[in-house]
Amino acid sequence: MVNTRITSNVLNNISSIVSKTGFSHNGRKALVVFNGSYLEEHLRIEKILSLKEKGLDISLGFSFMAEKIIDTGKIINILKPINVYREEDILDFPKIVRDYDFVIGPNITMNTLSKVSLGMIDSFIPNVIWTFLYQGKKVYLDYHSATNFLGDKTKSSEIQNVINNHIKSLGKMGAIEIKENNYLEKIVIGADSGSNNVNTQKKTSQPIKGENRNLITEKDMVIMAGTNKNLVIEQGTIITPLAKDKARELGIKIEKR
Repeated sequence: MVNTRITSNVLNNISSIVSKTGFSHNGRKALVVFNGSYLEEHLRIEKILSLKEKGLDISLGFSFMAEKIIDTGKIINILKPINVYREEDILDFPKIVRDYDFVIGPNITMNTLSKVSLGMIDSFIPNVIWTFLYQGKKVYLDYHSATNFLGDKTKSSEIQNVINNHIKSLGKMGAIEIKENNYLEKIVIGADSGSNNVNTQKKTSQPIKGENRNLITEKDMVIMAGTNKNLVIEQGTIITPLAKDKARELGIKIEKR
C-alpha cells in the first residue's frame, strides 16, 4: 500500500517553507480539484506551486473522498487558495463555473473519469468538469492516479482498455491531458501573468542555504544569482520546475549531497 506518512511528511516540509504572503489576484483564475487519491500527491502540488509562481490565482475543490483520504488542511496551507469548495458546494456550481477560467485536475481517479465519460454527473467534481467541458472551457486533467490504481498499473488488458477508452472519450469532449513533466507547457496562463524579469527582483536578501531548505523556488534562484553559482542541497529537497529552468538560465549548478 502507498505510504501516506511519507507524503504527509513531504507536505509538512513544503508547508513550513512556503511564504505566507497574500494573493496576487493579477492573473487568470483556475479551480484546482482534488479527488481521493494521494498517489505522488506532493509532486502534483509542486506543479501547482510552479503555476502560482507564474501568476496564476487558484481556488481549490475537494471531493468527499479527498477530504477522507488526503490531508486537505496542509494542501490549503501550502497553496493558499482564494476559495475552497467542498462536496456540499455542488448547489453553487453554476456560479463556480462562471468565476473561473479553467479547471485543473491533478489526481483524477477512475471514479471521476468514468462518471464524466458517461455523463453521470451526480457529485461535485464530475459536475464541475462536465459543465466546463459542456461550455467549451479549458479542462486540464492528470490521469496518473486513474492509470496507477494503488500505485500499480493493471495486469488486465481489458481493464486497461476500459481506462483508455474513458480517457479518449474525455479527450474528444475537449479535456487536455497533462502529465507530471508538462504542466507548465500545457497549461496556458496568459502572456501577462507573472514576471520572470531578473531585474525586478530585490537582491538585498541573503542567498539561500540549500542545506536548510526543503523547497527551492524560482525566486530563490534569482536571489542567489549574483552571489553564488553553486547550490548544494540535501537528498529529498524539492526543486520546482521553474526553479530548475531559472537555474539553467542563470548558470547555477545544483548538486545533491
